[in-house]
Amino acid sequence: MHKHFTTLLKVVGFLTASIAFAQTGNIGVNTANPGSTIDINGSLAANYTAVNTTPYNLTATDFYVSYNGISNAVFNLPSAISGIGNFKGRIYTIKNNTNFTITVNPASSESINGNTNLSVPENQSVQLISTGLAGASSTWEIVSLGTSLTANNGLTALGGQMKLGGTLSQATDIATAGNNLSINGTGKVLVGTNIVPTGAANAKFIIDNGTTNGALQIKDGSQQLGYVLTSDANGLATWSSTVTTAFANNWTAYTGTLVNPFTGPTGGGGLATGISVTIPAKGWYFFRSGLAINSDCNDYAFYINGIGDVWRSYCGSNTAAFMFPRDQNRVLYFATPGNYAILAGKTNGIVPVSFNGGNPVFYLDFVKFQN
Repeated sequence: MHKHFTTLLKVVGFLTASIAFAQTGNIGVNTANPGSTIDINGSLAANYTAVNTTPYNLTATDFYVSYNGISNAVFNLPSAISGIGNFKGRIYTIKNNTNFTITVNPASSESINGNTNLSVPENQSVQLISTGLAGASSTWEIVSLGTSLTANNGLTALGGQMKLGGTLSQATDIATAGNNLSINGTGKVLVGTNIVPTGAANAKFIIDNGTTNGALQIKDGSQQLGYVLTSDANGLATWSSTVTTAFANNWTAYTGTLVNPFTGPTGGGGLATGISVTIPAKGWYFFRSGLAINSDCNDYAFYINGIGDVWRSYCGSNTAAFMFPRDQNRVLYFATPGNYAILAGKTNGIVPVSFNGGNPVFYLDFVKFQN
């Protein structure tokens, strides 16, 4: 028995000597030559605590605390200790796994980086270390404020990457600052719908405002009440009046050579005059013309088939007289541009005594004044 007790004392003495030596040197685990105060050749484990309730008071046994509650939470740090028991260098990691906020509070009169508390937003984490100080000084410092990224507002998380392509769910301002924003390819830009409507197979930009008026607003300083959006030769659109601004300066005369269409012994329409007008674009046109006809009672007309009269005079005398009024004005609408023949007609077979004997002689010209 004495022999065994002596052996135990030797072992205790050996361990005491080893521990004393370690306090002035390095300690190695699974390594014979530790290069640091503690050198571990292997894994390291510390306490992991899952928390669902609030408030939560951190203690000396906590290291990594994970919050999985269903409301905002409060975490309270332990009070600093001066002298014996001081835990300078203690590290806490707090992970927020919720869509709520964790408020971390130091003890009364203490602070975190000089602040009275710290907020850990949703799905983020914070690591704190004790400075060993007490009182009004910064008792805790932030080692890291890590972020666990979530994808929203047009972003999609793919592994460690954030990619565009999600749904824009928040107010978003794209400030180009002189850079071009390009949308190309075979896709379309849809506003108000995610379904391409019938008839829009070749459209690139589509607005669907349902049954509500005012789906499109374009303001460039040229807009005014009653204006329409018009294009130049390059497709550049601006707002403009439906009435031409150079009304009196854009008159266009007829083409061809006028012949007397009233020489036939019978009445009727569709008589050739030898002249025509060329309409450049659809719209409303103002026509003016003058023609002198000396004849017995008859009705005479110049017209454009399917459009309307250009000039017409009605019977006013049973004896030869000039038909009147000589000078006339007409407003005609053309739905399609093109060349239109001027035709003539009369109601009976009377041949005029004279045709186009006025001064001035026959004239016909026109101008576009409205789309």
